Amino acid sequence: MPNRLSGKTVLIVGAAGNLGPVWTQALLHEGAFVLGVGLGVDDDPTLKDLSLTFPNLLKLAELDVTKDFDLSNLAHELGQTLGTNSLDGIVMNAGIDSVPGTGRLALEEYDQAEWERIFRVNVFGIIGALNTFAPTLKNPSSVVMLGSLYGIVSPKPSLYSHFNEGRGSIKHPAYGASKAALVAAARQYGTHLAPRGIRVNTLTLGGVAAGQDHEFVEKFEAHVPQAKMLSVEDVTGAMVFLLSDDSRAMTAQNVVVDGGFSAW
Repeated sequence: MPNRLSGKTVLIVGAAGNLGPVWTQALLHEGAFVLGVGLGVDDDPTLKDLSLTFPNLLKLAELDVTKDFDLSNLAHELGQTLGTNSLDGIVMNAGIDSVPGTGRLALEEYDQAEWERIFRVNVFGIIGALNTFAPTLKNPSSVVMLGSLYGIVSPKPSLYSHFNEGRGSIKHPAYGASKAALVAAARQYGTHLAPRGIRVNTLTLGGVAAGQDHEFVEKFEAHVPQAKMLSVEDVTGAMVFLLSDDSRAMTAQNVVVDGGFSAW
C-alpha cells in the first residue's frame, strides 16, 4: 500500500552512513516529510541526490548525539518548528559498528575506553536524543530503535575465522551489548510512554548486504535458513510498518528481520 506515511513528519537520527539514506529514501517514497540529522548528512551523496529529488520533503542538519544540543537551534538549522506535537515518528539510527574482520583476536583485548566509545554513541547518545525529542512527539506517534542480530545472539567465531591470515577476528562485544541495551530501553520507554500515545519499538536486523568479502558472505548465508543476506528491500517494509498506523497496537516490542538466522 503506497503512501502509508503521507502527512507524517519523521525525524531520522543518524541519516547518513549505510542505512540512514536507505530509511530516508523509503520514507520519502511513502509520502513522509523527513528531517534527517546526524554526522555527515551534508556530505552524503545519496542524501544530496534525495534533496534534489524531494526538495520540499527532506531537510537536513548536522548533529552529534554525543554532545548536548539545543532543540531550538537545531530547528532553526532545519528551517522547521520543533515544538510540542511536531513529530509523528523518530528513527534512532545513529550508531558505531565495525567492518567484519577488523576486530581483535580476543575479547580481553578490548579495554574500557573502547567500550565507553561505543556506548557513548549507541546508548547514551541515542537515549539522550530520545529524551530531548520526546516532548515533540504527537499522540499518536512512533519511535523505532535500531537493533542488531548481535544484540540477541553471540557472533559465531567461525564466520570470522578466515580474517587475519586465519587467526580469526572477534567482533567488539560492546556493539552487541549496546544493541541489547536498546532493546531493554525500548521496552521501558514503550510501556511508560504508552499513556501519551507514543509507541517505542526495536527493529532488529540480521546481516544486511553491504559489500562484505565473499568468504564472509558465503559462510554467513550458509547459516541463514533463507540462504541469503538481507537486501535493503528486505528491511524497509518493516521500518515503514513500525512508523505507520498499521502498528498502532504495538509498543515495547522487538521486531526481528534476519532471514531466520536467530531461530536455529
